[in-house]
Amino acid sequence: MGANLYGLYFERDGVVLRIPVNPESYAIAKENNNAEYNVLGLGPVMVPRKPKLQTISWDGYFPGNPDGEAVLTAGQFAPPKTYIDFFQSAMNDRIPVNFVANRYQEDGTAIFDTNMQVLVTAFQCEEKGGQTGDFYYTLSLTEYRDYSPQTVQVQQTAPSAPATASTEQTRDIPAGQLTVGALVTVNGNYYYSSYGNEPHGTFSGFRGKVSRIVTNDPQRAYPVHITTESGGARGWVKQSQCQVVSG
Repeated sequence: MGANLYGLYFERDGVVLRIPVNPESYAIAKENNNAEYNVLGLGPVMVPRKPKLQTISWDGYFPGNPDGEAVLTAGQFAPPKTYIDFFQSAMNDRIPVNFVANRYQEDGTAIFDTNMQVLVTAFQCEEKGGQTGDFYYTLSLTEYRDYSPQTVQVQQTAPSAPATASTEQTRDIPAGQLTVGALVTVNGNYYYSSYGNEPHGTFSGFRGKVSRIVTNDPQRAYPVHITTESGGARGWVKQSQCQVVSG
């Protein structure tokens, strides 16, 4: 039997962790947030609304040593404390992390990936008698959506005139220049940190948006972070892989 390529990964601040033992199962739930009303003369009607945030949960364990067929990270084994600290600090700091599920068939054929920002909403772990060193845990994640407000600049046109709000650019950006917020077409491999850490995926004519560009650290080989047009995190690429969409 070949290597198990199906992997669950988390990334925060350039640190990438692969769950060392895949859970037996895990659930991704997404519900509608529709509202039902009774209308005179019509009866009950359903008003569609945006879906609720996705939730992900599973039970698993962190092995105390790298031995065992189920351990996927024997070559770069990390003790249970590494994962426990990671999830507890994510909860305490209230910081979103990137969650990636790389799905493959047993013959190595890729199925599809899940790549999203999540908040760790619940994490519990325990030890069991006779299994010293192993920690069993329950993990719950909730999809994160950026709710940061847009900033506007208030300009007073004249002493007697009311103030007006403007969101226009304060300076012109040359056509085709790669900037944060630009729509781009991307090709080639993308990674789950700007340092080029595994896992990775491949863009082929992917249309997305630039959410961040790292300019002050030459060690970051993939300094451009790409999201979907709606803001869903995808991965990090080189500038040369991006073609700005004009118009």
